[in-house]
Amino acid sequence: MNKVLKQIIFMGSALNDLRAFPISARREAGFQLDRVQVGNEPDDWKPMTTVGQGVQEIRIRDAHGAFRVIYIAKFSTAVYVLHCFQKKTQKTSKHDLDLAAKRMNELMTESNQAFSSVWDALEDSPAEAENMRIRTSLMTAIRDFIEVRQLSQADAAQLFNVTQPRISELQRGKIDLFSVDRLINMLAQGGMHVEVSVKTAA
Repeated sequence: MNKVLKQIIFMGSALNDLRAFPISARREAGFQLDRVQVGNEPDDWKPMTTVGQGVQEIRIRDAHGAFRVIYIAKFSTAVYVLHCFQKKTQKTSKHDLDLAAKRMNELMTESNQAFSSVWDALEDSPAEAENMRIRTSLMTAIRDFIEVRQLSQADAAQLFNVTQPRISELQRGKIDLFSVDRLINMLAQGGMHVEVSVKTAA
């Protein structure tokens, strides 16, 4: 059964702040927000009750440092991204918490930017957005296959003919490290068939 895709809405400067992340961190955040849009939990998150009931924080770490995306997804029709920032201290600053809380309180009144897909918001062109949507679908299919079969990383690496660190990167949502070709090859190696459906953009 296909899951309902919630709209994604960026509050205040949240979209500009997220687009300012290094591309690898930005795309990892995009992959995690895509998971949230279809009703799944991010891979690494914690509740942010100091900001508001139901508010969560996506935690991202890559070679450029630590990054955070604060959002709320308890509403039935939309995911609201409240604040995006690079974390430079062990404890989240009062400024970042206060800004997220302010946007939480202004959900229904502040001007915001709404998108049907997080990739339409994060990528520089429709072509790049479509590429990321395809990569997300392929990567999610592999992750779901590993989860359903309860494969260890070592077993998955052997099945998909990649190294174990590559499986670890896949399971941590490092989407920028995987091309469409690589993901299709992995699916084929695992005995799966990829079907393509093309339709006119709305």
